[in-house]
Amino acid sequence: MLPQFRHDIVRDLAWVAFSPPLLDGSTLPQRDPLQDSVWRANPDALLQRLQQLDETPEDLAGLFPAARDRRLGNYYERLWHALLTLAPDVTIVAHNIALREQGRTLGELDLIIHAANGELVHLELAIKFYLGRPELLTTRSDCSDPALWWGPDPSDQLARKVDRLRDHQLPLVSQLASHCSEPIPQPSCSAVWLQGYLFQPAAQHMPPACGQQPRPGQQWWCQRHEVTQMLPADSQWLAIPHKEWLMPPRAAPGSLLRPNQMAEVFEKARARQAVMFARIDSIADYEPLHADRLICVADDWPA
Repeated sequence: MLPQFRHDIVRDLAWVAFSPPLLDGSTLPQRDPLQDSVWRANPDALLQRLQQLDETPEDLAGLFPAARDRRLGNYYERLWHALLTLAPDVTIVAHNIALREQGRTLGELDLIIHAANGELVHLELAIKFYLGRPELLTTRSDCSDPALWWGPDPSDQLARKVDRLRDHQLPLVSQLASHCSEPIPQPSCSAVWLQGYLFQPAAQHMPPACGQQPRPGQQWWCQRHEVTQMLPADSQWLAIPHKEWLMPPRAAPGSLLRPNQMAEVFEKARARQAVMFARIDSIADYEPLHADRLICVADDWPA
């Protein structure tokens, strides 16, 4: 059980470090940025370092400077930059490396590191949340097509993300020497580290996405008007602010909601904004990393 860190950035560093990948590696080459590190061999050492940060959060200022870009994907990349800067046996060689040809941008490489085992590794980092669409199923199978898993923004789909990573982002590294203005050595391998959640529809079970990595806890989605129909009336939920979708915050008794009280949160949210909750049946037993989650979308989603 992880400590319930007080500082939001430290909580998210812990989520990044200890949350499993979204996929199992069968559909994309995948690599944990901390693979082979002493922190993987001794997770207590990593926890101790995070606890030190939580006790002296002023140290975060230099490690995690403020940024204008508040997009979750950018924030996620910066969390990994901070974590790898702290790691005793991993070194960041370069990040956000723009590749250009005659003034035209070909793309950007997320990260190149000297890994703990000495390899030079190119990594593409991503955080994603997808919702299963059982009404689109056309065949019965043990797993479902990644094309049936859509983001809160319906233009974002798991299949498209996998295809872009595999067919565009990863091959870009072959152009590093010819289209990068900086003298960066050529990595020996390229891989993806994709984290996040795949949410089952609360109204109808569907097979997991093909290549989905099993994880603790349950993840469901529903439309806003369905919450009182789909959820146990006596269940308790903590609303998770959008910027805290990684590791849910600490819980206090007055912050928990029954399903019939969730409308209060919807009224404060934008009309089409997805809203996330963590289930907390007992504050004493609450484990934020493994808590069941619910994401509620607009009543006309995915229109």
